[in-house]
Amino acid sequence: MAHDQNTSGRRCTLVLPGLLDLPPTEHESVFAQVGRLPELECFFARAQKHRCSGASFEAVLFALFDVVIPTDVDLPVAAVSYVGDTGQSATGWCLRADPVQLIPDRDQLVLMGPESLSLSQTEADLLVTDLNAQFAQDGWHIEAATPTRWYLQQPDAPKLRTYRLAQVRGRAIGEYLPVGADGKQWHRLMNEVQMVLHVSAVNRERQTAGQPPVSSLWFWGGGETPAIPSDNMDKNTDSQWCQVWSNEPVSQGLVALSNTARKDLPEDAATWLNTAISSGEHLLVLDELLRCWQNGKIEDWAQCVRVFNREWMLPLLNALRRNEIDELILYACNGNKFTLSRAGLRRWWRRKKSLSVIAART
Repeated sequence: MAHDQNTSGRRCTLVLPGLLDLPPTEHESVFAQVGRLPELECFFARAQKHRCSGASFEAVLFALFDVVIPTDVDLPVAAVSYVGDTGQSATGWCLRADPVQLIPDRDQLVLMGPESLSLSQTEADLLVTDLNAQFAQDGWHIEAATPTRWYLQQPDAPKLRTYRLAQVRGRAIGEYLPVGADGKQWHRLMNEVQMVLHVSAVNRERQTAGQPPVSSLWFWGGGETPAIPSDNMDKNTDSQWCQVWSNEPVSQGLVALSNTARKDLPEDAATWLNTAISSGEHLLVLDELLRCWQNGKIEDWAQCVRVFNREWMLPLLNALRRNEIDELILYACNGNKFTLSRAGLRRWWRRKKSLSVIAART
């Protein structure tokens, strides 16, 4: 039973990548495997839809912490997630340098993300050691904070625009290489990185064992650690959130930089409702659907959607009915947010639609 005597004034905001922000060409086929989910369909039917800033997962998170970045540069995802992964601020300019596999397909190279490699931390550290030995003269310092998230730090910021890993995963890389005044130089550096990795003892051992090699690094999300907006600095905390619930590194980095209280994301809404007894704005970053999608097994992703519906959406809708939360807000990471109030739940005349229809219309 939720602590309803202490929870008046709770507002629940969910960030939910991996549901409505999938490629449009995938909607009909993947949602057919999910089936009908009454609670999710009820939420989207009765919530108010608004356009919002942020048409990607990372952009939504930056916007929710009031971090404003010029439109002509990358979001500094690397510097922020580095704080989330390591608890320390990056020195100077920081770039994600995530390990990937490039698969030849006719005359193209198709990128498979870090999750396809199943790297160990030991393998990651050894590969980074090889790369640092090769590129030390360029001022590079690469660090494998986790097996799937690597970081390159260097003193000077190149004139470079990159594409997010999520944009390129499963696609030919030709149209997604770095651009800008220093873009051509980085194409050459990427080729040199691939040569170092090709002769690495770690990759030779992996191929002997029948495992895919780390064939390249994907550079993206470069920049310096962003500052918290100055108009928030006179408050006890530097953001609107009374608590942020997340296990995801970009949001964890923003939490640390904004002096916001953070707790690990509970396993389900019932646990959260019994734990989050503070009134105010609660932000929950639910990235499990995104991770399931990135792993490439549609059946697993469909099961994750069903679990989210049962373990999160159903209890939260019931909590809204019982006055245990005042409002339920969902950021779909596709340029839309959905807001549902208690009064909105009574919009019985709004017909429920399947998730494939909802996704196609957003």
